[in-house]
Amino acid sequence: MQIKAIALYGNNNERRDIVFQLSGVNIITGASKRGKSSLLDIVEYCLGASECNVAPGYISQTVAWYALLLTFPDTEAFIARAAPLSGQKSNGACHLLVGNSLELPEKKELQASTNVDGVTAFLTSKLGIPEQITEVPEQQTRKAISIAFKHSRYYLFQGQDEVAARRTLFHRQAEPHIPQAIKDTLPYFMGAAEDNRLNDLERLRELKRERIKLTKRVKEIENIAGDGFQKGTELLSEAAGLGLDDGIMPTNDEHLLHKLQTVTRWTPDQPEPNQNINDPLLRLEQEYKVFSEKKRNVRARLRAANEYNNSSLGFEHEVEEQSKRLKSIKLFESLKSTESCPVCENSNGGKSHFLTTMHNFIEELDNKLEGVSRSKPRVNSYVARLREEDQQLAAGLKKTRAAMTKLREEQDALRTKSELDAARLRALGRISLYLESTSLDNDTRQLNEKIALLDPQIDELEARLDPIALQETLDSQLSLISEDMTAWARDLKLEHSEYPIRLDIKALTVVAETPHGRIPLYKMGSGENWVGYHLVTYLALAKWFIEQNRPVGRFIFFDQPTQVYFPSEASVTGDLDEIKDDEDRASVKRMFEWIFEVVDQLYPNLQVIITDHADIGEEWFQDAVIDTKWRDEQALIPKHWYEPN
Repeated sequence: MQIKAIALYGNNNERRDIVFQLSGVNIITGASKRGKSSLLDIVEYCLGASECNVAPGYISQTVAWYALLLTFPDTEAFIARAAPLSGQKSNGACHLLVGNSLELPEKKELQASTNVDGVTAFLTSKLGIPEQITEVPEQQTRKAISIAFKHSRYYLFQGQDEVAARRTLFHRQAEPHIPQAIKDTLPYFMGAAEDNRLNDLERLRELKRERIKLTKRVKEIENIAGDGFQKGTELLSEAAGLGLDDGIMPTNDEHLLHKLQTVTRWTPDQPEPNQNINDPLLRLEQEYKVFSEKKRNVRARLRAANEYNNSSLGFEHEVEEQSKRLKSIKLFESLKSTESCPVCENSNGGKSHFLTTMHNFIEELDNKLEGVSRSKPRVNSYVARLREEDQQLAAGLKKTRAAMTKLREEQDALRTKSELDAARLRALGRISLYLESTSLDNDTRQLNEKIALLDPQIDELEARLDPIALQETLDSQLSLISEDMTAWARDLKLEHSEYPIRLDIKALTVVAETPHGRIPLYKMGSGENWVGYHLVTYLALAKWFIEQNRPVGRFIFFDQPTQVYFPSEASVTGDLDEIKDDEDRASVKRMFEWIFEVVDQLYPNLQVIITDHADIGEEWFQDAVIDTKWRDEQALIPKHWYEPN
């Protein structure tokens, strides 16, 4: 996969194209703030990056769609991705076209025909990345990674802040989780983990699961059988202890098996029909509750009746006392006439108001006394009925309480029987397994034969998939890559290149193997060395990917590799004369000549795209410059896109 063109679709419906040469070096040179560095972000965004890292400014303000035209050995692909809306970091709308010979479409033809997942799935399949999952050691908790095209992007880009970094080597290595993703996926892209490793791993898991299953079955049979018929005798003794056998030990093995077979035919007693439909204890408890409530009501009524009866008796007693006093002086007889005084018996000369009142009062008292006498039998009868009802309820409570006590005792007995039945059933289960095992001796042999057939297959796959063997393969591959890295570091005259230069995957850095130990990249002196070793590493990996036919894109994007030499703010023409130091000018020229040489060696399989200030006035360099040189008013975004006439 190489890049044939980058296209920007403006909000004004115009299109800005940057067309690249295939299988060679492409240089975009220009002054600062012309959009050179944004090209890398645009390419990665179109290839499925989660965010659009194009800096805010003229580009983000004027572009509606970013697009790439890619070429493969057998086809071409056009990928356009909509620019993020205001305030957002990305846009999932994508337009994907695949064909033998494609032309850049017009803006009106673009539509959201797919999304980012669709684009990355296409690229993953097109590059030939099979379904592959990284391996995680058992003692570690991180999740396995399903390898896809996005994991190959780490080896395709070197941004301006990456190409001269001293403590990071790979693209996006400074971001969280990315270093571990690089460590986990690089063995696959290197080829140390074969493409069919996933299938082999799954096959190994299946074989191990089958062996565990068979081994477990063999152990079960052996454990159940125990020491032959000695185990059967122990089981029969246990059954006798639970009341399942008469306890008479058999005289031979055949008799033992017969008795055990007889024991297994025992079944627990079945409950009577509808026994558990209604809980009798619950019913009795409800009945006891009703009796108690009724008894409380009767007692309350009886108490009120007694209080009423007692008050009536007191009233009757007082009235009778008063009546007796009046009768003792024969006042009742005297009061029969209201025309004469009841004391002196003289005439009153007519009716006396006082005597009339006294006469009425005495009659009322007499009537009340008579009423009390009449109601007394009814009250006594009512109290008698309440006492009788109270006694009946007390008898009912006593009977219900006795029934509940008896039922609880029966349930305790049933619970004990239930526990005994459960123990018997457990014993029967062991006896049944034992009887089955006595007839499976041949199956044990057959199971062991199956296990014997699985073992060689498992051993073969484990040897092939051994993590140690994988690491050894990877170390061997890194040693081969180290040869190119060392030779090229010497071509660039980098520090410590007199020693073997090696890629350290565990630390994700470059190291020099010296007699006094390893020297990592961040201790290798100057920016010239940091840039040089980044370039060496990426081109060495690209060569390995090409020669081993690994599924990684066949292009590398370097942004500002000469930044450590050029005073970017003061650079006007990009000519080497702007670099004051003669040695630095020689280093810059040597670096570009070396890149051209390596790409020529790998022709036609590698495309290198460089965006830089440098503009070397020699034919070989000028032939690689594409587009117009981005100086003065020339830039990625035409001026009239953001400054209307």
